[in-house]
Amino acid sequence: MRKYFYWSGVLANLALLGVLLIWARSIYWLGLPLPLYSQKVAADLRVNYPSVAFVAPLFDFFGSFEQKNYYFRELDPTQWHGAGARPDFTPVQQGELIVVADTDSLKKALSSAKPGQQIMLEPGVYAFERTFEMRQAGTAEAPIRLTGRRMHQVQLLLKGEGLLLLAPHWQFENISFIGNCDTHDSCQHALHISGRASDVLIRNNSFRDFNSAIKVNGLKGNYPDRGLLESNTIYNTSPRKTKGPATPVDIVAANDWVVRANFIFDIQKNAGDEVSYAGFIKGNASGGVFERNLVMCEANLKGGRHNALGLSFGGGGTGAAYNRDGVTGTETTGGVMRNNIILHCPNDVGIYLNKAKDSLLENNIVYNTVGVDVRYSQSSALLVNNVISGRVNNREGGQHQLDSNLIVARDFFTGRDELKDYFAAPDLADFSWTQAYPEQPAEQRNADGQISDFCGALVQKPYLGAFAGEEFCLKPGQTP
Repeated sequence: MRKYFYWSGVLANLALLGVLLIWARSIYWLGLPLPLYSQKVAADLRVNYPSVAFVAPLFDFFGSFEQKNYYFRELDPTQWHGAGARPDFTPVQQGELIVVADTDSLKKALSSAKPGQQIMLEPGVYAFERTFEMRQAGTAEAPIRLTGRRMHQVQLLLKGEGLLLLAPHWQFENISFIGNCDTHDSCQHALHISGRASDVLIRNNSFRDFNSAIKVNGLKGNYPDRGLLESNTIYNTSPRKTKGPATPVDIVAANDWVVRANFIFDIQKNAGDEVSYAGFIKGNASGGVFERNLVMCEANLKGGRHNALGLSFGGGGTGAAYNRDGVTGTETTGGVMRNNIILHCPNDVGIYLNKAKDSLLENNIVYNTVGVDVRYSQSSALLVNNVISGRVNNREGGQHQLDSNLIVARDFFTGRDELKDYFAAPDLADFSWTQAYPEQPAEQRNADGQISDFCGALVQKPYLGAFAGEEFCLKPGQTP
């Protein structure tokens, strides 16, 4: 009998050790700190496996070890100086000027707009009760422009799909687009750019409280290529309560889009799958670029069990009917992410590549995230001169190559981001180096004198991270 109890004890301990090893292996492959992993498991047990949720408090205990990293000030986008919309920006006046000061006049001007016209909005509030279609086309030499006279003083209150643009060569500048709906599903987009609406410029605007503020997609075999989304501020004042997509920059099946120098923050979603992205390009698109953007998944809105991701080529994938030319297999080809700063996405990755062929990730800073995922066999990526907290992970056949990156794992037991020790105040987005480069940077793949770093300086020599100068341009309380 004594031997029976002895060997029973040995077997029980071996079984427990096996369970712990499997658990440790699972955490290792996910690349998550123990507290974050424990929080995810506890939430999953309570929602999906209530019959065994009695063990969730054990995981809560491990989750309590977390040392949080977050933006610990109130962020006022109207006073923010740096990436995103600038309050002192003034649109250039050119072409035929149409000045409007009320909603009816604005609708009339939009419906009858002609190439070369600039529709200037006086300070005020312009309310639209439903989606408004715009079918008038500009030209390359004479685009149609919709501009606000002063930033933060021209407000468009929108519902549904907002302004639905179906024609090319439009420009939007200096306008505050605001979702004005009783339910979040009633405020899908601010600008929906579809079909023949190519060569669109969206510059120095703010977008607030939409599921997908900027939506771009094909229509009946036509695709709105060559768009530029530059220097905009995009955010939400509460987590999106929707089971549908919640991605401020949602670009599907359109080629050669450039998303540059935008500030995107507070992108959480707390309904459905609770997965959101700051921005993605997908749907068999090619030539897409994310550069010089500042992304904070969490700023004013903190906490929660949501999965808010930073930037992505591929997003969550695309249905066959929505892919460019109906071609499936890859989500993007030749996409570039460079000189972006992505931070405070603590529950998931800062960069996600999903069936993203020949991607280049160069000179990005990814702080307080799980890291980078390269997923599925169609995905291939070259990472050069990036600074990344967490890890770079191949999933389900994805492949990547590394060249002169600084990759620092978060502390396994507390989740503390060890990149804190390299920068002045990274939680406040001050990435001034406090020491010499710990890694010798490689030659830039795009250093042709035409590429600017995060701070707007032309690239002249190799550098590590998102800026090339001696000092960082964004410091708390200062104007760069």
